[in-house]
Amino acid sequence: MTGRRPLRSIWSSRFSRRTLLQAAEVAGVAAAAGGLALYGRNRAADVRTPGICRICTMHCGIVATTRGDRLVRVEGDPASGTRGFICHHGYALREIVHASDRLRVPLKRDGAAFREVSWEQALSEIAGRLNEVKAKFGPEALAVQTGWPFVRHPLVHLLHRFCQAFGTPNLATVASLCEASLRMGKALVAGSNLTPDLRRAKTLLVWGANPTFTAPPFAHLCAAMAENGRTLLVVDPVRTELAAKATLHLAPRPGTDLALALGLAHVIISERLYDPAYVEAHCAGFDDFMVHAALCPPARVERVTSVPRESLLRAAHLFAENGPAATWDGLGVEHHENGVETVRAITMLSALCGYLDVPGGGQLVRKPGARFWDEPLPQLYRLGTPEPVPPPVAKKSIGYSEHPLYEVFNRQAQGMLFARAMLEDQPYPLRALILIGSNPLVTAPGAARLRQAVEKLSLLVTVDPFLSESASRSDYVLPASTFAEAAVVAAGEDDAKVARSGLVTEQHQSWPDWKIVFELARALGLGKYFPWTSFQEALDAPRVPFMQDAEHTPRADTAPPGTPPPRFSTPSGKLELSSPLMERFGYFPIPDWKEPAERPGPEFPLYLMTGPRTRQYINSQFRTIPSIASKLTEPCVELHPVAAKAAGVVDGKRVTVVSPHGRVTMQARVTDGVHPEVVVVPAGWASASANQLTDPDRRDPVSGFPALRSGICRVEPA
Repeated sequence: MTGRRPLRSIWSSRFSRRTLLQAAEVAGVAAAAGGLALYGRNRAADVRTPGICRICTMHCGIVATTRGDRLVRVEGDPASGTRGFICHHGYALREIVHASDRLRVPLKRDGAAFREVSWEQALSEIAGRLNEVKAKFGPEALAVQTGWPFVRHPLVHLLHRFCQAFGTPNLATVASLCEASLRMGKALVAGSNLTPDLRRAKTLLVWGANPTFTAPPFAHLCAAMAENGRTLLVVDPVRTELAAKATLHLAPRPGTDLALALGLAHVIISERLYDPAYVEAHCAGFDDFMVHAALCPPARVERVTSVPRESLLRAAHLFAENGPAATWDGLGVEHHENGVETVRAITMLSALCGYLDVPGGGQLVRKPGARFWDEPLPQLYRLGTPEPVPPPVAKKSIGYSEHPLYEVFNRQAQGMLFARAMLEDQPYPLRALILIGSNPLVTAPGAARLRQAVEKLSLLVTVDPFLSESASRSDYVLPASTFAEAAVVAAGEDDAKVARSGLVTEQHQSWPDWKIVFELARALGLGKYFPWTSFQEALDAPRVPFMQDAEHTPRADTAPPGTPPPRFSTPSGKLELSSPLMERFGYFPIPDWKEPAERPGPEFPLYLMTGPRTRQYINSQFRTIPSIASKLTEPCVELHPVAAKAAGVVDGKRVTVVSPHGRVTMQARVTDGVHPEVVVVPAGWASASANQLTDPDRRDPVSGFPALRSGICRVEPA
């Protein structure tokens, strides 16, 4: 024997069954502790990244917290321009990025269903079918259409390049029915878009806009205008939250805003409330405008608009005498048959009173000192592109013959005419459509007609993070990354130079939109125009002027050497109350109000307003995101108690809204917060699409914008 005790005897002599169990517990705890320590060392640490939210155009500053490839939290960034504000859409970004119904791989239609395919196969087949369309119908038979996510996004510049490289002039954006006519109307008067100087204004005129819902980070500045001796004027058929706080709320009938604006101008001129020195120095066409405004005296304006004469007079005095005044106008002005003319007339009120390009008034967006004769017309996009520049296209864009100024100011097709081009081949056949972040089957007017039209397409492709209503009818659906996963340009920064990386890694097999466009271009054999490997590289490439030509650059008489640039970048160098540019394109030079084509009568006794933003949703987006969808589970039509009683409608019950173009059923909300003659229907609901009620052929003759807020209807119990 060596003296070593056998192992068995050691265990038996030192540990009982009880101590063994206790030891096992201790060992388990120790192992767990060790595992946690290892887990803590191997687990991805939380990373906080500042960025911006691009869900809407406010571009609020956010801080995203990620853990590995997961977005775990989103907060407002106190250091940003929006000072930490974030709405429920921003808070829901984590749900959006990791939604269970996110598109994960490319899809190809196979009969009535989709099947998964690789990116290589999808792009190769799409390119082949696009080239077939090009060979049979010409390159202009392709259109590309973007939606809300690409408002003020530099990818639009590169999409212009993609379209021109393919040979089509038909790029359309959300500018076909949003914001662009506001900018056009202001630029026709002042040579520039305008922004309100909220902090220094003594009076704010909010016309057809609802900043509480559309610009929540700045809504408190608007509401504060009614305090401390300042003035808040609101013009809207609906008594919004802001209108309830206003010094004065004017509620005109839908479609009569231009008559109201001309009536205000008449009072300001006839009672000599305008600024004669400013008008003499900076306005052109005053005498002609004065004669035209005289056709809208208060008595006539009251009959047309339903706004009492006393309210009209008071509004004119408040605006003219409590200056400087700024104006905030919105879609409620644009979506009528005379939208651009109404914007011009509202802008002219500020011109008469000397409120443009002064502290507290309307601030020029255009760079100071720009001369009309040195630059193209004041477009919404100052286009440039890297070299090599794609060759010019042969055809004019869809909509040019009807709305040439829209193309001149935007360099885009008018997407409201795409359905006609599909169905009637006017001005030529449209046979292929690529939708990028766009859902026109829900958001465009005349939904039934558009559904019929897309059936005639040879190819429909949708690029989107989700299977939207439009995507569900497509031949191919390509899964796009959300803005949180892709390089994104920050608000207010130079879009040619700044592209921040994503806040979280790309999910599933989704690609950022820019990569999809670049790779499709390469599949089409257009790779020499898209040589870059990143969005940043494309934005950093030196640019040259693009899509600018003599036809779109009417020049004033040659200025003598040394002549200082005019204050306003218009043909005359002044604020134009009578527009030679409008006249040159065949329009009446002074805003001229006419009755809407559709007016209430026995069959359809009420005015129809479709599309005002609700607090819960932005267009048709995020209807399946739980925290957003739970806030409003079904659409509600709003109508006044007088209208409800006449129609036999009860609050909270289901009703059917009927127009000359279609019908929808939804819940009734009876409220005295709407004009007694008006019915308000929300947009964006696939289950009850407001655009079943709208007419795609009723458009503003200048911009081509649809008349979504001045239709006619009746309401009946469902």
